[in-house]
Amino acid sequence: MYYSGIIIVNYYREYNELILKKLLDSNLNMNISIFYEKQDPYKAIRNLTYHIANVGVDLKENNQNRQDIDIAAFTYNDAKYIRKEIQINNEDIYFLYIYINVFSEDINKQEYLLNKIEGILQSMRTSNKKV
Repeated sequence: MYYSGIIIVNYYREYNELILKKLLDSNLNMNISIFYEKQDPYKAIRNLTYHIANVGVDLKENNQNRQDIDIAAFTYNDAKYIRKEIQINNEDIYFLYIYINVFSEDINKQEYLLNKIEGILQSMRTSNKKV
């Protein structure tokens, strides 16, 4: 048997559909595991404040193209919102990891499955950017 794993740790900031729906509908040989890890709120606030300061400096230095400025502005506003939710509303923050284990008895079939899953995940990312 051949086993491969894919871990998903970076998500597009807004999804208009269920994240795993297309994968589950594909009926491929895979196991999906979801893990979450509660973060220390003080450490998260410290990291967010550091990130906000760095992105704020980047926004003031307009030597970047428009797309970079838009991305920086989104992350700046998101970081400020998350920090506020943790500080003022006592919200918890979690890291979410999705681990996909793919298995097959044939190496070619295994590569096909991996490419198919990666294609589904990439199509989810690009289809959500168009909205």
